[in-house]
Amino acid sequence: MLHRGSAWDKIGCFTISNFLLEMQKNKKAMKFFQFIHDALQGKKPNKLIKWKTSKNYRFCFEYLEQIADSKNKSPEEFVTTVNEVIGHLFSYLNKLMATKIEEIIGSNVSKNKDTKLRNISTEEITRKFEVPSQLTALFFGNNVKKDNMSNVKIEKLLDHLSFPLLISTFLAGATLASTRVLYQNRKLLNDFAEHLGKNRHQNKALYLTDTLRDKNGVSNSLSGKLKEVQKADLPIDFLICHSDIAPEPHLFVVRPISSFSVPHYHDQEIRLPDLIEIARIFYEGGYDRIVCSTEGPMAVVSLFLQQMFNVPSYFFMHTDWIDFIKHGTDLTQYERDRVRRLLRALYNRYDGIFVLNTEHKSWLTDHEMQLEASKVFLTAHHTQPRDETIKAMQKSDIITDATDDTPILFVACRVSKEKGLFDLPEIIAKAKRNIPDLRLVIAGSGPATQELKQQLPEAVFLGWQNKEQLAALYLTLDLFIFPSKFDTFGNVILESFVHGMPTLAYNCKGPKDIIQHNINGYLVETIDEMANKVVEFFSNKTQRQLMKNNALVRALQYQAQPIMHQFMGDLGLDIPEHYTIKSNVTAIPCTSTNSFILAEVEYASCDNESIPLKTNNLTEKTVA
Repeated sequence: MLHRGSAWDKIGCFTISNFLLEMQKNKKAMKFFQFIHDALQGKKPNKLIKWKTSKNYRFCFEYLEQIADSKNKSPEEFVTTVNEVIGHLFSYLNKLMATKIEEIIGSNVSKNKDTKLRNISTEEITRKFEVPSQLTALFFGNNVKKDNMSNVKIEKLLDHLSFPLLISTFLAGATLASTRVLYQNRKLLNDFAEHLGKNRHQNKALYLTDTLRDKNGVSNSLSGKLKEVQKADLPIDFLICHSDIAPEPHLFVVRPISSFSVPHYHDQEIRLPDLIEIARIFYEGGYDRIVCSTEGPMAVVSLFLQQMFNVPSYFFMHTDWIDFIKHGTDLTQYERDRVRRLLRALYNRYDGIFVLNTEHKSWLTDHEMQLEASKVFLTAHHTQPRDETIKAMQKSDIITDATDDTPILFVACRVSKEKGLFDLPEIIAKAKRNIPDLRLVIAGSGPATQELKQQLPEAVFLGWQNKEQLAALYLTLDLFIFPSKFDTFGNVILESFVHGMPTLAYNCKGPKDIIQHNINGYLVETIDEMANKVVEFFSNKTQRQLMKNNALVRALQYQAQPIMHQFMGDLGLDIPEHYTIKSNVTAIPCTSTNSFILAEVEYASCDNESIPLKTNNLTEKTVA
C-alpha cells in the first residue's frame, strides 16, 4: 500500500494479492488449476478423480478433456477450443453460483420467518449499505453489534461459493489482463494510423443496455434509437441481455445467467449477463468504443470492456436517481448523499456522459458531482414518424357518456408515486369548479394503480397501451398533462406533439427544454397554476387550435437525424456519407382545413428519402 502509484493501482494490487492468497488456501482451486495446466499440455485428468467429483463439477473435466484432445490438432483449432472452453466454463460456473446463492438465501428466509426478501425495499437496502461487519470487527473488534444487513454471514456464503467464485474470477481476470496487454498500445497505433492516413481501425460502437422492448420509457426511447440505426445502417450495434428477444440487424442478444425482480418493480427484470460472451462479441465485432445506457449489470460489463480492450466508454443517463429517490422514498439527505457518492464514483469512470436536459448537465458539473464540463454532452431523444393509418376515435369509444365536445385530459406513464400522479386529484377538483364536465383518461400500469383509482374514482384507467393504441388516444383527446417532476426528458411529451396534442407540465428538467410556454403547451410551478391552465386551455378555442398546430411544428425539431448526427459526433464516430442534412421550405398542414404553416425546415437525406428536422421562420397562411 506504500508503493508508488495511483489509488486505483494500490487498490488493484491489494485486491490481487489477497485474491492469490485466498486461492492458495483453497486446495480444490489449486488442484483444478493444475488440471488446466496439464490439459494445455495435452494431458487429460484421471478418470478416477472425475468419478469422485460432485456431479455439479463434472462438467469441468469434460471441458478439460476437450482442451487436451485439441492439443494434438492444428494450432488454430487448439486456440479456438481453448477460447470456447473458457467461455463455457465461465458461464456454467456463474450459473452454478447463482443457483447456490438462491438456495442459501432461500434457506435463510425459511429459518427466519421474520425476514422476507420481497419486503426489502430499495430504501431499506440504501439505509443498510455499510462496510461489512466482518471488516469492522477486524479493525474495531466484536464489541459493537449492529442490526444491519451486513451482518449476513459472509464467510458462510463464501465457503459455499469459494471454488466457483475463485475459478470464475480467475478466468475473467486472466482474460482481462491478457487482452489488456495486447491492446495497451491501442492509442499509439490509432494515432500512428491517423498520421499515415491509412490502416485506421474502424470506428464502431457497441451500445449496452439492461432494458429494451420492455414496458418503460427508457426502453421505448432506446427502441427508437435502434430503429434509426437499423434504417440508416449506422456504425452502432446494440446488445441486450434477455430471455425472449430475438436477435435483429444491429442487435445482439445474450441469454441471462440468472435474473430476478426488484420489489415494487416486477415489470422490470434484472438480468445477469455472461461477461465472457459479451467480451467475445466485442472482439469479433471489431468495436472500438462502448456506450452504456443503464446503471444495472451492463454498467459493470461496460467498465470491464473498457479496461479489457483499452477503449473509451460513454454513459447515457436516462434517470436522475437522486431525484427519483427524493420523490419516491423517504430517505434522508444523508442517506441520499450515499447514493450520490456511489453514482459520482461510477460516472467518473467514463470518458463521457450524455444527459437529456440543461438542468441535469449543470448538476453533473457543479460541486455535488464534480464532473469535467468537457465530458458532459447534451443530447435528446427523437420523435418517431406518425403512423398516418391510425385515425382519431370517437370520445364515446373511450368514455361512454362523452361527446365530441367533452373536455378530456390525458396522461400516459408508469403509475407510480414518483410520477407525480397524486397531484392529479387536487388539480382535477380545482379545475372542475370552472369545467364541471372535465374528464381524465390514464394509460399505464404500475404499483400505485389501485391507490390512485381510489383517489380518482371518476377517471378512466386503460392500463398499458401499445404504440398504436397510444397514437389513437393522442389524436382523440385534448390536452396531455404531465405532473412528473423527476423525469429527465419526457418522451411522452414528444409523442403528444407528433399527434398535435399540447402538453401541460411543471417547469422543471426535461419538460422546460421541450415545451414552449403558451405556444405549444404550458409550464407551471404549482398545483393551482396547473389547474388554472387547464381552465384557460378549454376556455379559448382559437388558442387551443393554434397550440395544436404549434405542437406539430415543435415535433419537427426533434427528428432523428440531427440528434443522431450530434450524438455520433460526440462519440467520435464517422458519419456515413449517405446520412446528410440539407435545408428547404415546406408546408405543414394545420388541423383546421383552411390553413397551413410555411416553415424553413432542415432535412436529412437518408437513402434518397428527405425527412424534416428543424423549423425556422414560421408564418401562417390562409388558403383562399
